[in-house]
Amino acid sequence: MNKKKIGIGLGVLLVIIILIWQPWKKSDDTQQIAKVQKGSFETSVTAMGELKAQKALDITVPEVSFNRELRIWDLKIMSIVEEGKIVEKGDQVATLDPTEVEERLTEVNDRLNEIYTRLEDAKIDSSLTLMGARENIRKKEDYLLDAEIKVQQSTYESKAVQRQSQIDYDKAVRALAKAKRDLITQTQNHKRRIARNQERVDRYERRKKLYEQLKSELVIHSPANGMIIYGYGYDGQKVKVGSRVGRWMPLIATLPDLKTIISELYVKEIDIAKIELGQAVKLKIDAFPKETFEGEIISIANVGQEMPGEFQNGFKVIVELKEYKEVLLPGMTSTNTIITKSLEDILFVAKEAVYGNDSLRYVVQKDGLSTQFKEVEIGSENEMFYTITNGLKEGDKVLINYTVGDEDIEISKLSEN
Repeated sequence: MNKKKIGIGLGVLLVIIILIWQPWKKSDDTQQIAKVQKGSFETSVTAMGELKAQKALDITVPEVSFNRELRIWDLKIMSIVEEGKIVEKGDQVATLDPTEVEERLTEVNDRLNEIYTRLEDAKIDSSLTLMGARENIRKKEDYLLDAEIKVQQSTYESKAVQRQSQIDYDKAVRALAKAKRDLITQTQNHKRRIARNQERVDRYERRKKLYEQLKSELVIHSPANGMIIYGYGYDGQKVKVGSRVGRWMPLIATLPDLKTIISELYVKEIDIAKIELGQAVKLKIDAFPKETFEGEIISIANVGQEMPGEFQNGFKVIVELKEYKEVLLPGMTSTNTIITKSLEDILFVAKEAVYGNDSLRYVVQKDGLSTQFKEVEIGSENEMFYTITNGLKEGDKVLINYTVGDEDIEISKLSEN
């Protein structure tokens, strides 16, 4: 009898301990639960960008360097003022390496000396040659005069003498005509020779002036008051000391109009179909992490290009900020969240609560102490949530990051509900 009472007592004690401990509650507490919510839902595309000024005054290499005659394609930056520095009109901004210009100028001077010598030689040769040709014409004129006198005197001579005198006269006429033609030909040849050398002289003198002008403009000055923002070089990176700039990439720096700040970003080609003009954009600036700025898409590139620093194509998108703030400066990094779709009164749930693949999506729903695997249909998505178009209702509880064992699971299909 005592043993029976002891057994009943132990049983009651065990029940009391279980009720106090409630191991099933402890198990529930370890499971993360998400509720199906209903309300506003936004889908978005996020891309990194950089703030720039839509309007800016460019500071470039000297305009004279664009001249093809110089044959200088780029120049190295020897020095440049610190980015962000406030400068006034006329202040020195950068200096370009004069080495190549000086070498070319020396070559031109050497070439000019050679051509000057050729030109003088051509003029002297022309003068001497044409002088001899004119002297020859005078001799031919004298021969012709002598032949004419002999013809006149032969009137009283025999027919043979008269005939010979006439032949000598005709020869003298032809010789004089030939000498005159030779003078014309030689004159034209020497004129062309002198003209060619003069043309070379003019060309190299013009080139010399261009090199001298370029050399005098290698110290770059600011065209106006403003803040210095570096331009981009051939490698797509901001210019610095040692960068090369030239006719194909002439930009050294800009003086931005800070009231026209925009965000320039590249959207991946897989997302560009979602982007439209006029879409709202929320911007976070790394320098001001607690603030959110509003913007709107004003430009989308028609042609994709390789994204800077990445091995994939993207489309350039320009976002205009709706409100001007002096704290926003060109060069700041921006995180641009483009609102591609905005839905109202929509059901949505955390992504971690949805399992399966594209052919079958399901959730693990709490049903008292048990769980139920239930098929759902999802619609849009953003970084955190899926929208639910069928299978759940507002307030339903589902498990997050639920681990399914090796055992087979039975999923309640929508068609069965």
